[in-house]
Amino acid sequence: MKGMEQFLDFISMGVGMIGAMLKGIKRKFRLTTIILSMMIAGILTYSVTGLVAYFYADVNPKVIVLISFCIGWVANEFTDVLDELIGDLYDIFITWLRNKYGNNK
Repeated sequence: MKGMEQFLDFISMGVGMIGAMLKGIKRKFRLTTIILSMMIAGILTYSVTGLVAYFYADVNPKVIVLISFCIGWVANEFTDVLDELIGDLYDIFITWLRNKYGNNK
């Protein structure tokens, strides 16, 4: 595949985003969670493939694409955990506000 190296960053981002999308569909996430995980996967994939290319200059492009898919698959887990964490923190904050400023009659 001559010339693939020029677009390897974008190809790996796309593959990582597809990995996140497939994992989200498999786990039956909401559409907003899937889109958010795809964006996170794209950013993580771009960063990690840059590091891999920097430290291992002679790595095969197929290995980078495989790494990208795995990053996309795992990024979906990060998004799921962060979504639950933010939801729990929001509930705790709202409860605290209600207790502090609520009607204490």
